[in-house]
Amino acid sequence: MTLPLRFPATELPPPTERPARALALWLGLGVIAVVLAAIPSTLFDLDRFGAPKELALHLTALGAVILMLRRAPARISVTVAEVPLYAFGLWTALSALLATNRWLSMRALAVTLAGLVLFRAARRVSATGAGNWLLPALVLALVLGALTGLAQAYGFEPELLAESRAPGGTLGNRNFLAHLMAIGAPIAGLLVLEARGPRRAALFAGGLGLMLGALVLTRSRAAYLGVTAGAIVMGLAWLAARLAGRRFIPMGRPRLMVAAVLLVTTGALLLPNRLTWRSASPYRDTMRDLANYQEGSGRGRIIQYRNSLKLLGHDPIFGAGPGNWPVAYPRVTTPGDPSFAGADPMPTNPWPSSDWIAMLTERGAAGTLLLLLSFAAMALVAFRRLTSDDAAEARRALALLGVLAATVVTGAFDAVLLLAPPTAVVWVALGLLLPATGSVGELPRRTGRWMVPLLGLGLSAAALRSTGQIRAIQLAGPGWPVERLERAVRYDPGSYRLHLMIAQRTPCHRAVPHAAAAAALYPELPAPKRRLRACGLAGR
Repeated sequence: MTLPLRFPATELPPPTERPARALALWLGLGVIAVVLAAIPSTLFDLDRFGAPKELALHLTALGAVILMLRRAPARISVTVAEVPLYAFGLWTALSALLATNRWLSMRALAVTLAGLVLFRAARRVSATGAGNWLLPALVLALVLGALTGLAQAYGFEPELLAESRAPGGTLGNRNFLAHLMAIGAPIAGLLVLEARGPRRAALFAGGLGLMLGALVLTRSRAAYLGVTAGAIVMGLAWLAARLAGRRFIPMGRPRLMVAAVLLVTTGALLLPNRLTWRSASPYRDTMRDLANYQEGSGRGRIIQYRNSLKLLGHDPIFGAGPGNWPVAYPRVTTPGDPSFAGADPMPTNPWPSSDWIAMLTERGAAGTLLLLLSFAAMALVAFRRLTSDDAAEARRALALLGVLAATVVTGAFDAVLLLAPPTAVVWVALGLLLPATGSVGELPRRTGRWMVPLLGLGLSAAALRSTGQIRAIQLAGPGWPVERLERAVRYDPGSYRLHLMIAQRTPCHRAVPHAAAAAALYPELPAPKRRLRACGLAGR
């Protein structure tokens, strides 16, 4: 059995060793910062994690642009997987310009573009062999994230962590932590396979065990499904390569991984922890309800997905705009929809419970198809390279398939690529692991002359926006007195929550501008309109 149709090697110009290592070091430190960044706040339970992580993401991408400029090629080559990927980025930018709430759309666009920059930077690192410096840093970031979740589960509760969503650690939410561990598991497994010597292999296997131990404690069904999908895809790919006569996995390493994972996860389940669950047998119940869509959160997802797809009829080409799902969703909600708490001032989550529903409704079917085409091209390239004569290339192709499977499946049931930490980990990992292929086209140098400064300007603006959000969170404090909110909103004028809180707590002469601003940000929500009517401005 053979796996034909190999793509030729790429002609990407490798940077010299020192710049490549500097870029690898910068990316590694950046991913660690994205995973760990958070600030304390009693008022903003999501943004106190999201804004610092986005700031770290944007600064990492901006630094990568600067470092790559030190040895920019005369022409920018693009591969078969990159053509639809960069087209997806362009489509997202066009959609963002047409969105109702541009504060949200530009924020989401910046996360996407930062991810694409990190992908390109990781490709440059991989082309030189400096990926051997970056892969361990990537896994270190994941293990550090897992350790913060485990520490929280076993009683370490600093103000920085979110007690209500334990064990989320510095990710702020147990589901977010679990998704990251599911996606990162193939990367940690790759390091076990490539480790030089039994001690290093045992060290990396221990890291993998910690990651999956934290994942198990979260009870995240999306992550359970994602890590299972990654393992199945990798197992089938390995079997296909084995039938083709290729043996690229060192003897004993898979057994070491299984032993470490079983040891750590069993210990995590048996040791007494401080997690509070409603059920007396929470982990058994989670496994039993893994695919339950008739009740509970599974039923809620089905209702949300069905209603969300109606938005395609409103904006079939470009969608509602990146980040604008919560702006548009009130148009299509139905009675009994658990995703819409109509009595609340902010009745929806900031994103739907699925990357792919978000992509379809916010960026249209064409934008979603472009991203899926890129993933499919990456998977095809990786599958072809499973029979490579280079065992290291085959192992990385195998890990790439696992990362893709975990990302796609986890993202089918929750927000993944919409958030900064998975964006950083996924795109750096894909850039590192994607086998080199020949270019299918080139961008002329004059394109880079305007594209690179534009990217730098956009990332700088995004970093300033995130800095403003962080400052607003700090100034707002606990939310009282209202003067603190008025000072805070100057740093984050796109905050619906701040505008509405000010409007509800001040007399009309001060409330009206903020109520009008909130109504402009979320035109479908009733709370700002009620405040305007109370001030005698029913027509606003």
